[in-house]
Amino acid sequence: MIFGSARIDAFLSLPEDKADTFCELDSKKCVIQLSYASKIPLKSVDFRLGGNGANVAVGTKRLGVNSLLVAELGSGVMGNYAKDELASQEVDLTYVTQTPEVPAGFGAIISYQGERTILSYYPPGEPPFPDIVNSCEAEWAYLTSVGESFEKYYEKILAWLTKCNPRVGFNPGGRQIAKGREWLAPFLQKTEILLANREESEEIAGFGKSFGREKELIQALVGLGPKKVVVTDGREGSYGFDGERYYHLGILPVEAVSRTGAGDATSTGILAATIKGKTMPEAMLWGMLNSTSVIGYVGPQPGLLYERDIPVWLERAESAGIKVEELS
Repeated sequence: MIFGSARIDAFLSLPEDKADTFCELDSKKCVIQLSYASKIPLKSVDFRLGGNGANVAVGTKRLGVNSLLVAELGSGVMGNYAKDELASQEVDLTYVTQTPEVPAGFGAIISYQGERTILSYYPPGEPPFPDIVNSCEAEWAYLTSVGESFEKYYEKILAWLTKCNPRVGFNPGGRQIAKGREWLAPFLQKTEILLANREESEEIAGFGKSFGREKELIQALVGLGPKKVVVTDGREGSYGFDGERYYHLGILPVEAVSRTGAGDATSTGILAATIKGKTMPEAMLWGMLNSTSVIGYVGPQPGLLYERDIPVWLERAESAGIKVEELS
């Protein structure tokens, strides 16, 4: 059972040859400057299915894990478009809702030099919670961001988790993390595997700067309840803990077309591999390879790997000397 968002995203690519006339990229501050009140040509525009819930639902299915997406699409053209795209990816729509008068979410992703800036809109109201309280068919639950007014929605998720006691993968969004450790506590205590980047992990744990102290950071997170943890760190790779041992995994050096969806792809690979009974090192590899494939495409889903692709990508990692190393 995947609790998350689903929407249509517009990918707006700024042309490289026009950058010096309307855009400056400060390598230290990573700021894109666009001329105010001007008309700026775009290199390309693509509309893609997105949202963290949709990304993980599509990705886990491709990796051989059946899942149910719980998401509100909203009404109108964009909501209908998102529903059609989910159906085309054979996502189970049993708990996907479209509530009248609820506007659809939307994202605009500005891509430039392989990086992206995301403008994100979620409807301000509370998402409706489908009647799944009486259904305990799911062995796993994956929790992530669902929008702005999430508190009561998450209370209902917690009631369902308490009733059904599934194993939980948790990738809290920025809004959930900002609520603080006291609010996060009941969810973290039910978490089998926590998935977060370095900055998110530091904030969750109240840890401060963690460079060179990754094991201590993970220990702080485990102290809050999760049995297993994976902390991602961009080009530095990821750090994992399986309940006994600590690990580090680097990345395959590839040129990124767009990094949108990289985090969801990592979570998808780790979650699918874990559900399939793989070890933590294997799961971390699945996550890294899935993310590496995704950043070679525009949009978060075209590059998501199928289970049949994994052996080939594992060979690529081995040939490149990329492997999981146990931390002492």
